[in-house]
Amino acid sequence: MEIVLAKTAGFCFGVRRALDLVNEALALDKKDIYSLGPLIHNPGVVDNLSREGLVEVDDLSKIPCGRIVIRSHGVGPQIYQQAVLKGLKIIDATCPFVKNVHQLAVLLHEQCYQIIIVGEREHAEVKGVLDSVNNDAMVINQIHDLDGKFISPKIGIISQTTQDIANFQTIVAHLLEYAKEIRVFNTICLATSKRQQEAAELSKKVDLMIVVGGKNSANTTRLWEICRDNCSRSYQVENSDELMSEWFKNVKKAGITAGASTPDEQIQKVLKKIMKYRG
Repeated sequence: MEIVLAKTAGFCFGVRRALDLVNEALALDKKDIYSLGPLIHNPGVVDNLSREGLVEVDDLSKIPCGRIVIRSHGVGPQIYQQAVLKGLKIIDATCPFVKNVHQLAVLLHEQCYQIIIVGEREHAEVKGVLDSVNNDAMVINQIHDLDGKFISPKIGIISQTTQDIANFQTIVAHLLEYAKEIRVFNTICLATSKRQQEAAELSKKVDLMIVVGGKNSANTTRLWEICRDNCSRSYQVENSDELMSEWFKNVKKAGITAGASTPDEQIQKVLKKIMKYRG
């Protein structure tokens, strides 16, 4: 069995930056350091950080003192204001590409565009962007989400940074029919686009695809969906323990890719276990 590992698999710039910031902070002092929600969407990495001293909370009110880490997915301005009022030191691990989405949303809001965010309403990144414009935006994940919605003749479109580029383009093309004035910002990060493109190409050339990453990771799930469209035997796993030997029966060529929050060591463990299934 031939095994092909995608070149783009593994940590993206934003995730690596967030981890570096937190590890530096933990190296200085392991006490009183809190993360508002999981730093990244990878349970294994989050568990390791917890053992090192990073305490995850779901509400700012649960942080008595010390340092607060703003997760890579970003938050709205109210959280920063509340943290300052509580006297907390802020460690801002927001991905710079996500910050750019916030800035564009605010700009469009100030210029009185109806803002349409292509993304998932319940995703942490989208929630943060919504907070930055006081929830004055429409979130669309699929074209049918537009059914029955009022569309202004003046709209501005932005995207969750981990969106499927094809889905984004389809929605933009559809909205062109409604608007007299439209501003479109493709805010899908370049690393995501490249990862999706490589996954699409690789999944067409193999008998089986393994996508490694957290089940709560939007970009990992998106990769699995892209692979599944081209290769019916596509599986998403968080770690090597979830691999099953029967998946590889009669497989001549297997492909592996991974989400942006998946560490190299996790990918290598999956690779090594798959190598054991070679006939």
